[in-house]
Amino acid sequence: MVVIWFGLFFIFRFTQLEAKLTEKERRIYLATVLLYPLIESWIKWMIEKNIIPYSWFWLNRLEHFCWALVVVIIFLPIFTDIWKTLKWWQNLIFVIGFICLIGNLNEFLEYLLRSRSSSINYRIFAAYYWDTIYDMMMNIIGGFVGFMVLTWKTRL
Repeated sequence: MVVIWFGLFFIFRFTQLEAKLTEKERRIYLATVLLYPLIESWIKWMIEKNIIPYSWFWLNRLEHFCWALVVVIIFLPIFTDIWKTLKWWQNLIFVIGFICLIGNLNEFLEYLLRSRSSSINYRIFAAYYWDTIYDMMMNIIGGFVGFMVLTWKTRL
């Protein structure tokens, strides 16, 4: 995921899409690009090391919330042209729809990884994995908060 993250950043940088951002937008964009991998790594580390016992459920929700929020910001160079022509409520629907699409693709990828796992328990229960709906709800909430951050901190 971090490779994809920085890959998008460099694509946007080298194609001059990032140059379309205002100074305020560029600051929030660059801060997000640099801070999110650290936050994501910290959350994953806490989950893997079980730092707070039985906290996997809430840390996973936090991870999906943060992911949805920052995806709105990392795609800002693409959204800028689209959002100039739409009203605020149309922009909100666009962002939530985009985040849900990307989030659903992420959930399908997670399902495929679980179903191809070498662990027999993961393969048997991959289709019944219950946290997918929670992850999707956090994507919606994170997308909404990301939209609110952008409208509050930028010209959108």
